[in-house]
Amino acid sequence: MYGFSIRFLTIAVLVAGCTVGPDYTPPDLAVPESWSAAAAETQRDASAELVAWWERFGDPRLTSLVERAVRGNLDLRQAQARVDDARARRGVSSAQLWPMADLGGLANTSSGAANPATGNRPTLFIAALDAFWEIDVFGGLRRSVEAADADVEVSIEARRAVILALTGSVAATYIELRGLQGRIDAVRGNLAAQRETGDLTRAQRDVGLASDLDVERARALVAATAAALPTLETARSAATYRIAVLLGEPPAALEGELSDAGAIPSAPAEVLIGVPADLLRRRPDLSRAERELAAATARIGEATADLYPRFTLTGSVGLRSEDVKDLLEGRYNFASIGPNVTWPVFAGGRILANIDAQNARQQERLANYQQTLLLALEDVETALVRYAREQIRRAALREAVDANREAAILARRLHANGLIEFLDVLDAERSLLESEDRLVASETAVSTSLVSLYVALGGGWERAESMVLATS
Repeated sequence: MYGFSIRFLTIAVLVAGCTVGPDYTPPDLAVPESWSAAAAETQRDASAELVAWWERFGDPRLTSLVERAVRGNLDLRQAQARVDDARARRGVSSAQLWPMADLGGLANTSSGAANPATGNRPTLFIAALDAFWEIDVFGGLRRSVEAADADVEVSIEARRAVILALTGSVAATYIELRGLQGRIDAVRGNLAAQRETGDLTRAQRDVGLASDLDVERARALVAATAAALPTLETARSAATYRIAVLLGEPPAALEGELSDAGAIPSAPAEVLIGVPADLLRRRPDLSRAERELAAATARIGEATADLYPRFTLTGSVGLRSEDVKDLLEGRYNFASIGPNVTWPVFAGGRILANIDAQNARQQERLANYQQTLLLALEDVETALVRYAREQIRRAALREAVDANREAAILARRLHANGLIEFLDVLDAERSLLESEDRLVASETAVSTSLVSLYVALGGGWERAESMVLATS
């Protein structure tokens, strides 16, 4: 019996190199050679620039907020927990490749005749070690581990995607906060000038140089300008609260720290973006889609292995006795070992249906990978166009602000000398306020569109991930 078991084990191990199902090969996706919306000189290696792109804005407060968010964000902690869960599940899958053993004991009263002397029925005591080993002849278990390995990598890429979204959200919200503070300052500056104009108009009315209509028009402009402040201040508070929550802190925790107005972080003079092929190794959503495809491919082999025989080796060693003393002294030992083969000859089509289902899921994952690439390319092209066009718009608005500022100064001077109507002064001041507000909004949009571009390129998770791993 033992000789047969050894021969069986030897043969099973020799043929265990067979692994059914398709071997995974990453698909070769078609990627454009260059970005259509970018200049050639910007399509150089951007790896160094993208590692910690938020530092490129030259704002220490922004850098600090991003780093604090990486250490404290609760979404990121959940993503890390999912990585730990996937790794533990991988351990469960790999454990199936090894022998398993159970240690147990039993005390069973016999149904036979009672002892004439004592009147008690005999009790059989058993202590045994049972072992079980499924020999992975056709690779079903190995395919399961292969799929679990890919699942771990999927969870890691998902964590990187959370990091990417987090750094982008912190940077964009901080820039929007600075933009809102700038717009509030612009409104307050114009409000002071308009009140000064109103005071001057009332003084002129008192000496007969202006009318009540002029005074009321000036008062209406002041009130309309002041009405813009509450909305802007509400948006500023909401941005402050959003940043705090992204950092894993209560909403009001940063009100004191971020209450003072600061400059809008400005974009660097030169922005390197690399080439489209870089996205395949940098964007976490692309890497995640590719790993999901790998996992789906491995599960085809796992399902296919159910078509073939399953070989197991079982054994048991132990002690049994009707006397506990004899059991403890190791008497009456027993042992057994033997192979076992099971083959699902008929399963009602379940196995073939499962293989078809896994093949369909693989095709779905492939299409998802291809679609994710197209969406990634779209993200970058759109971000490039938005960033370039917003810079052109900002330049035009700067010129408009300069012109409107000169026009407002000139209008006040001409009105003071009685050369133009007061309505012209109000129009000049209204145009100045509108153009200044649009300029600040455009400066904000330039920086936030650059953040969107960096995120679309998949930059920033490397540095941030190192901080996550250092604190986990």
